[in-house]
Amino acid sequence: MKDFKDLKKRLFISFFAILLVASLVTFSSYLFVKFLVVIVICAIASIATLEFIEISKKKDIILSKNLLLTSSVFLVISFFILSMYQTLNVLPVLVFLIFFIFLFFNEFKKIEGSISRIAYSIFALIFISVPIGMILPILFMDYFEIQDGRYWVLYILLVTKVTDIGAYFGGRLFGRKKLHKKVSPKKTIIGSISGIIIAVITSVLLSFLHEKDVFDISLFQSIFLALILAVFSQFGDLSESLLKRDAKIKDSNALPAIGGVFDMIDSLIFNIPIMYLFLIG
Repeated sequence: MKDFKDLKKRLFISFFAILLVASLVTFSSYLFVKFLVVIVICAIASIATLEFIEISKKKDIILSKNLLLTSSVFLVISFFILSMYQTLNVLPVLVFLIFFIFLFFNEFKKIEGSISRIAYSIFALIFISVPIGMILPILFMDYFEIQDGRYWVLYILLVTKVTDIGAYFGGRLFGRKKLHKKVSPKKTIIGSISGIIIAVITSVLLSFLHEKDVFDISLFQSIFLALILAVFSQFGDLSESLLKRDAKIKDSNALPAIGGVFDMIDSLIFNIPIMYLFLIG
């Protein structure tokens, strides 16, 4: 009964989240909405970073909240600037370098435990802020000329989400053998395969329902890309679960039945960079 109530809450929250994201992406060509999207992405990266800071506390690693949040926001903004001025492709690297310098200066205050704090802080930016920020060059991809980034963002969000849905229901209905019992006890091998199959079917359908001048993907590419995204979607989910298991926490409980923002974006952590590399390749 509790699982059914959680499922209803999850579907309800997911529906409005998808509606909001789809609206922002669809109207992102308007200047006001464009800046609103950047603010939302900054907020998502910041909240997820805060949740990671709380995870770190469970391991007795106290990170600099101000430094991480500031760096996270500036890193996201640097990707937005990159989407408009392609000649500034080193800007995200420069922001990361400045963060790196300030991180060491900050650790001079307290030497003991500095290695762990530095490692955790760098990991937070690489694992959260970098991939989340990379969605902006995809969305506002002027340098791809004939492609419309909005279609690609909706594509990656849809394929990733249907992977989650397929894995969830496939596992609940047919799953027996666990995918990785210690890391994520509820995930099953059948569920994982179900998610991959649904992702491929969705991607293939999208390859037929497109306009070549805005969303050009061949049948082979749609199958190959969906396979990669579906696998790494679940890998991202498992990776975040690994961190929480090590910290001995379930989730942040920020959102009923879903967990925190970190839980909502974990399946995109690897998929966004993969999508970006696919598009520039």
